[in-house]
Amino acid sequence: MKKVLFLSMMLTAAIAVSAQMKVAPKLEKGMTKVYNEVATTKVPGQKEVTITTDTRYMVTEVTADGYVIDVKTISFSTDATPDNIAGQLLSSASELMKDANVRVATNKDGKAEKIVNYAELKTQIEGMSDKLIGKLYQSIPQLSQMVPKDILRQQMVENITEERLLTTMQNVPSLLALNGKSVMTGAQEDYLNEQGMKMRRMYFVNGKNIVTNSSMNMSKDELKTLIIAQVEKVAPDQADMIKQNIDQLVESGMLKMDMKETATFELQDDGWVKSITIDSTLDAVGQSTTTHVVVTAK
Repeated sequence: MKKVLFLSMMLTAAIAVSAQMKVAPKLEKGMTKVYNEVATTKVPGQKEVTITTDTRYMVTEVTADGYVIDVKTISFSTDATPDNIAGQLLSSASELMKDANVRVATNKDGKAEKIVNYAELKTQIEGMSDKLIGKLYQSIPQLSQMVPKDILRQQMVENITEERLLTTMQNVPSLLALNGKSVMTGAQEDYLNEQGMKMRRMYFVNGKNIVTNSSMNMSKDELKTLIIAQVEKVAPDQADMIKQNIDQLVESGMLKMDMKETATFELQDDGWVKSITIDSTLDAVGQSTTTHVVVTAK
């Protein structure tokens, strides 16, 4: 019996070892990769919107600690119609980065660690946001009454802080997200997503394919804090009312929030991503928003 148990333990250990890997893509100066991304989002009460972008990743420097990778969105298109407010806002958030060159310092495994040109990038993006807001107000006149320019501008540029950019590159399923990680089947990690939600991710490894399943992992108190912070940004005149009633609203389920996400990464022989497929669902205030993203190497 002990012998059978020992063999079973050894077999389990062997399976665990075979289902793990270190993600460290080949990097050398001059290396260039281009990826196409097609993101389709369905917002309740609005037409489905598809945003298509091409992004170039170019290794431009070799440093003592790693590399510098220039990340640039070289093309952008959307099928959002002028009357689709949610679609226009989503499209503007993506278009904001068009032609912006983000210089990312990485370690030797390609993990994003710093935005080298952040000051320059910030100035460029703020200028671009003003142009996009003018375009939005022209195509959707009622938007200027619904969302003042200052608040809309803040919403656009707040995700372009250096911290948010690094969080996106390190945590959100993307081309650099797995770099530097040793992943294995069953491994879990906690992280913050783009919306500031605490999430928990589990990994599943099968050869060059890596699947991640994520779900929101927040206490009621953390959820209350997040909701109040979001209301203060988008509707500050409603913040006091929400603060006074937040306990009742959360307990009743009126402000219930949840998010789930599944991503499948396929790696190439050189360690770079070949493709990513991402499906996410955000449930908030009784409404469900779904997004399907396909990223492929060109």
